[in-house]
Amino acid sequence: MLEINGINVFYGAIQALCNVSIKVEQGEIVSIIGSNGAGKSTLLRTISGLLRPKGGSISFLGNEIQDTAPDEIVRLGISHSPEGRRIFTNMSVHENLQLGAYIRKDADIQKDMEAAMDRFPRLRERFKQNAGTLSGGEQQMLAIGRALMSRPKLLLLDEPSLGLAPNLVAEIFRIVLELNKDGTTILLVEQNANRALEIAHRAYVLETGVIVLSDTGKNLLTDPKVKEAYLGG
Repeated sequence: MLEINGINVFYGAIQALCNVSIKVEQGEIVSIIGSNGAGKSTLLRTISGLLRPKGGSISFLGNEIQDTAPDEIVRLGISHSPEGRRIFTNMSVHENLQLGAYIRKDADIQKDMEAAMDRFPRLRERFKQNAGTLSGGEQQMLAIGRALMSRPKLLLLDEPSLGLAPNLVAEIFRIVLELNKDGTTILLVEQNANRALEIAHRAYVLETGVIVLSDTGKNLLTDPKVKEAYLGG
């Protein structure tokens, strides 16, 4: 579904990604783990068109997209739930969900909004409430729900558990598994390496902009180097 070959990404003179290559097959959960500043969010921002790589290619469903505008990438079927949620705080839950469907003209938008609220019941309870008044967990649910409103084939999730209480972390990962079971392919960036590897079909380890390891999630959970660096033992 997604194939990235040898991309380099810079912030001015600083190189953030160096010759990065990954692939995501249809139906998979693929996790990217690494420390702060490793380039994980940069990778997702590059896939979604917010950053442009210098060299290399990004192919989605057989078509190169590295020079495609972000709104066109959404139309192709990639949706991004960004780090820090980035919801519109002065707008209601309803309006945020509506914005997630801005590319759509079909008659099923309301149906999908109901489905998002069935998946995240707290959003239904706060439907008319300003998004800025929601708790951190509720804002994360809204960010994911908004991303789903475009009916993505590939969902990019950036640090969905960041700053959440343990019970909400468990709920978010349960929902990620549920979304995948329902047919959504997921590329997950996550600092909670244990959780990310537990649910991943495959995973990559990113260090200072370079992919240093790749394997199944199960194998990386037991890899000595990964355990020492990211799993607390």
